[in-house]
Amino acid sequence: MHVRSIDDLRRALLSLDLREACRLICEFIRDYFERSGAERAVIGVSGGVDSSLTLMLTVKALGRDAVLALIMPHRGITPDADVRDALEVVRLAGVEHRIIYVDEVSSRVREVLSDAGLPLDRVSYGNVIARSRMLLLYAFANAMRAIVVGAGDKSEILLGYFTKYGDGGVDILPIGDLYKTQVRLMARMLGIPERIAFKPSSPRLWAGQTAAEELGADYDEIDPILYALVELGMREDDVKEIPGVRGELVESLVRRVRANEHKRMFPRIPKIQRGPTVGIDWKFTVWRRR
Repeated sequence: MHVRSIDDLRRALLSLDLREACRLICEFIRDYFERSGAERAVIGVSGGVDSSLTLMLTVKALGRDAVLALIMPHRGITPDADVRDALEVVRLAGVEHRIIYVDEVSSRVREVLSDAGLPLDRVSYGNVIARSRMLLLYAFANAMRAIVVGAGDKSEILLGYFTKYGDGGVDILPIGDLYKTQVRLMARMLGIPERIAFKPSSPRLWAGQTAAEELGADYDEIDPILYALVELGMREDDVKEIPGVRGELVESLVRRVRANEHKRMFPRIPKIQRGPTVGIDWKFTVWRRR
């Protein structure tokens, strides 16, 4: 592909066949569900576009009776509008839901750590919030023989813009190969309200947090760069030369991708045994159609 400007990258990024991608994702969810022997799926719904789309796709794949949505706001951090949006998406999907205020768990963890001489700063407490949500999701999943369906997209996964063993602690990531801008378009295609589909991204781990401020740009600018680096295999220096691309942003994104590689990997294990692993497939990270 000959890239003359960032607009060429945007056109390529947005040329994805959304209906075919939707079909493949639903097939993937059904396949994993059948292989795992699970009885239900549990999803944390925040009122943002990623979890809203993931909920709709999971319902489309499994049916509404097989899905439970957990809404887990934090008092003083989660905007009321997000709770209302989460409730609207749950209503549109027609699934059972529960509202659990996560601060009742995470604030207690903070108190225990403070008593142990470890006060938490804003970022550390934000990670506790994300991991408290993971704890609640898996408590329900374990009790209900369910799988935890995560809502991370490809942009966030590449940049490591998630909490390890928090929102990254899930069983499957159905939209993990869709960039944020593609997620927004698919959400609109599936009938998710525009204000949710195009809501500014934020993990909501502290008041006023936004993805654009932390990452140095909005996903409309980030995604074409990631697409060039990952999907087109372009070199960093070549991407920096594309008209309309900010060189300093390319450098920042590449640093993030490299620094957060550990978040995308299973914990490293030193090789001790020498025997073959004939008959056992150890590669579980990539889904292959049966």
